[in-house]
Amino acid sequence: AEDEAAAAERVAAYLLRADAAGEDGAPAHLVLVGVYPTLENPYGNGFVHRRVKYFQAAGVRVHVAVVDPGAEPHVYEYDGVTVLVGRGPEAAELLRTRAYASVGAHFLGRTLWEPVKDALAGHRFFAFMHGYESRRWIRTVRNHRTQGQIDDAIEDTLVRQRFWREVLAHPNCPERFVFVSRWWRRAAQEDMELVFPGQRSAIVHNVIDTDLFGHVPKDPEQRFRVLWVRSAANLNYGPDLAVKALQRLRDTPLWERMTVTVIGDGKHFGLFEQAFAEDANVTVERRYAVQEEIAALHREHGIFLVPTRLDSQGVSRDEAMSSGLVPVTNDAAAVREFVDADCAVLAGFEDVAGLADGLRRLMEDPELFLRMSEAAARRVRAQTSPEHTVEREMALMGLVPARTDRTEGTA
Repeated sequence: AEDEAAAAERVAAYLLRADAAGEDGAPAHLVLVGVYPTLENPYGNGFVHRRVKYFQAAGVRVHVAVVDPGAEPHVYEYDGVTVLVGRGPEAAELLRTRAYASVGAHFLGRTLWEPVKDALAGHRFFAFMHGYESRRWIRTVRNHRTQGQIDDAIEDTLVRQRFWREVLAHPNCPERFVFVSRWWRRAAQEDMELVFPGQRSAIVHNVIDTDLFGHVPKDPEQRFRVLWVRSAANLNYGPDLAVKALQRLRDTPLWERMTVTVIGDGKHFGLFEQAFAEDANVTVERRYAVQEEIAALHREHGIFLVPTRLDSQGVSRDEAMSSGLVPVTNDAAAVREFVDADCAVLAGFEDVAGLADGLRRLMEDPELFLRMSEAAARRVRAQTSPEHTVEREMALMGLVPARTDRTEGTA
């Protein structure tokens, strides 16, 4: 009772701050999430923050509640968004206090679900399915080095399967499960060994900021400038594949003309540092880059090296394509849902030779490079620009009128 009373006080104080910036009469939306960006950690679910900014720009009043059992409850501001951090009672109190037009949860798991499940009664609730929350252990098997790690991953899968069965059976089950790709809806059902009913499912891709990642036509010489900017925290994103593909070009005449920029961090980033320590034409920087800097890097480069073993969409690839870079990637997971041979080099799964050959073809054929660059920028604008993503998302949740020239992406 004491905790609930304190939570009610914190929520009242939060609403005073959050509502001061909102428009009277605007529809209200609540975002539930386990992590949100801070000044110290701007990468914490930054793609959720991009959604929030689009919602705000459309006139929606957005509240953000972070549920973190280990956090000290507090309120903070980030880039025009007022964020409430609590251990769970705060989010439940918000739901009991306000009649939201809709509630969206990202990466729904037991930690997020348990404190709010009963308080969701009467709210339109949407679960956004990005990948991590509903996949089985085998998809990330390369990240497990010991039998103990594999055993833990298998147990984690069993726990997740039980969790989603509980959610689907609960009276406050989400009105819609919103998947970032059709591939991921199929994969999540296979991994969790259950069916997310078609009438309760929708497909809405993650948004790409086509203004920030604007398309500036490429110079043919930029085909020799290769960029890799991504987390190397695990092997899903193939940092080892990127290293091996670049090493194959080291023994070709193209190498002397190439400039390679590698920026990132994580457990496997050392692969780049070790492989290219002696190469003057390869810049390797262990750090993370903010969105604006990545957009500037896009303008300087022509090829985006983005191998993958597991992408439910591939936001960093789509951002690069939006800027006119030609992606060199693998035909894995959901990738083919977002690219084709006209706008990307699609090597086979685990195919290092295919990645290297694709790099070589682009560098040897400036007309091919320019044609694919233009096609890449067009593809993003036709599929993952704001009008195809967050506008549909807002219409799905009743925050803005649905456009009549499009139907909702169900599958």
